[in-house]
Order: sequence, then C-alpha cells, then structure tokens
Amino acid sequence: MTLRRYTLFTGRVLDRRAETRGNSPHYQILLDGAGERFRVAVNTRSGTSHAREADLLYFADDDFRHEITERLAQVDDGWRHVESRPRGLALDYQRGGMFDRRQMRRIPASKPGPRNDLVDELDDVVTRLMADRTARLHAYGTRWGPEPDLPDQVFGFLPGNGIHDVHMNQGNADEHWRDNGVWSDGGLIFHEPEHDRWSAIFLAFQTQTWHTDGHGNPVSYPRHDDRRKSDARPPARIVGAFVHANERKDGVEHVAIRNETAEALNVTGWRVLNREGDELALEGHIPPRAVRRFSLPRGVPLSNRGGRIFLFNAEGAETDSIAYTRHEARRKHGSLTF
Repeated sequence: MTLRRYTLFTGRVLDRRAETRGNSPHYQILLDGAGERFRVAVNTRSGTSHAREADLLYFADDDFRHEITERLAQVDDGWRHVESRPRGLALDYQRGGMFDRRQMRRIPASKPGPRNDLVDELDDVVTRLMADRTARLHAYGTRWGPEPDLPDQVFGFLPGNGIHDVHMNQGNADEHWRDNGVWSDGGLIFHEPEHDRWSAIFLAFQTQTWHTDGHGNPVSYPRHDDRRKSDARPPARIVGAFVHANERKDGVEHVAIRNETAEALNVTGWRVLNREGDELALEGHIPPRAVRRFSLPRGVPLSNRGGRIFLFNAEGAETDSIAYTRHEARRKHGSLTF
C-alpha cells in the first residue's frame, strides 16, 4: 500500500516551463490558490526506460464528462489531502471509468514541429487557462513541502511547495513498486466555467501493468499488451454488458462472457465484480466458443457514469477486466460490446 501524500491542488494557472533536456524532463506548471503557490511537475518522459519505451502513454479529452467533475465543481482553491477510496475525489485509471485506456497513445516528450509531442499538447491547454482568470486546474499527485527555507527551484517562490507523480500510480513492477496503490492516480483536470468546459489529461508509463490487485500491484495474469506478443490467452473474456441508464436500475443488467476454448468451460466458483467490489458468484458451464449472459442482481449494479467490470476464476486470479465511460454507456443506450 502506498505511503505517498495523495493530494489535490486547485488553482489558477500563472506560468509554465517546459524542460526538453535531461534524462527525466518535466513540464512545470505554476498554480496559485487560497494564498499559496504550488509547482506541478508533470513527467514528459520516463527516466528509467530507454529509446521508444521512455515515451509516455497519453490520453486527452477536451470534452471530459465524468461524475468527478460534479464534485470538483464544489472544491475551493488550495490543497487538500485526498482519501484513496471510490465515490470521492480520488482518481483510478483502472477502476474509475474515466476513459478507455485503449485510446491512450505513445507520445514523445519533445520534437520539432507543431502539436506532435507531449509538451505541445500540454502547452495548448495550459496557455489557454493562463489567459482565463476564472479557469481552474485540478492537479492530482504526490505532495512535497512545504520547504520554508528553500525557494522553489523553477519559479523561485517561497516556501517551496508542489505536486509530482502526476500519472498512473499502480501497476509498477520495478523500483517504483512502493508507489503502487488504488484510487491514488495522478492527473490534470481543467475547468473553464465561462465556456462550461471540462478537459482532462491522463498519463501512464509503458512499463506499468493494466491489471492490478486491490493494492495496486500487478496481477500474475498477462496484461493485454503482453497477450498480443505471446500465445497466452485467457480461457474466457468479457465481451458485453448491459447498463441501465436510469438510477433506479429498473430491469435486469447483465454481463456477457465468451468461452475462448474448444471445450465447455466450467465457471462454477468464478466471480464477476463491479468497480466497487460488489460481486456475483457464477455457476454452470459456457459451451465451446460461445457467449453466455449472466444476470446481475441489484446488489451488483453497473454505474451508468462509467466503471469497470472484473472477471476472476475459481482460483481467485483475474482473468479479464474491461472499462467503459459514461459517454459510451449513454451513447450506446447501455448496450456495450468489448
């Protein structure tokens, strides 16, 4: 479990600096909120990987729609400790249903030309917020400071204060494994009230695993990227779900599971979990190469505001998981295919 000081700072963007040299460059953002100044240090390249693997994975949404924005709209300027739990202010890339990770793309830190690197993408939205005094940046990560006798090394303000780890903070199997945790991911969420506009940028390292346990540590089953590179395939996977659009959950929701093997698959003792950890115990068999729907009771609801569905086998190992967003659930009227 992570011992990091998981923090949210909300404030107005005053300045920014882009580092384009060094082994681990950052994009530095200066925020002001509630009489304090914070520096947000955003990784633009991995300092422990090499060549193309050092590039980060990047997802941006200029029309970000998620239930977290309703909570952030009520947040005052300044810093606050964030509890690592669902239904609060915490972020979790794998459980929070904020975006489809398959839409993340590898992006270099900096290269010649317009809008072709991470610095350009960050600059586009950050400079837009600098010109709008009513706009706010909600920055998530790990806090350092205050450092009463040390001026900030980038912007020079005193005392030094800031946030780093502005990226996914789980699935690490290397020297960063101590940073693993659930509901403690970093990220940047931007709000422009005059335009009623929310935007977001989420970052991850290529070395991080997208299947993690309840402590944010990698699970033993291969991640999706590894499966494409090897012959290892799960015996079953989640291929669909029905999510009710109304909060009353009138009617029956379900999850569709496909048997990928050439023999009947006994799923007795297997479990389906929603992002909150509510679970359904499965029984029976799935015919070879066939799909079977499993109805979910009211005690295992699927959020129509985005979420995640997990499939565990009888030994307790995660066999598959999928994520969906609120936009997908509403655009497809609750009928999802994966």
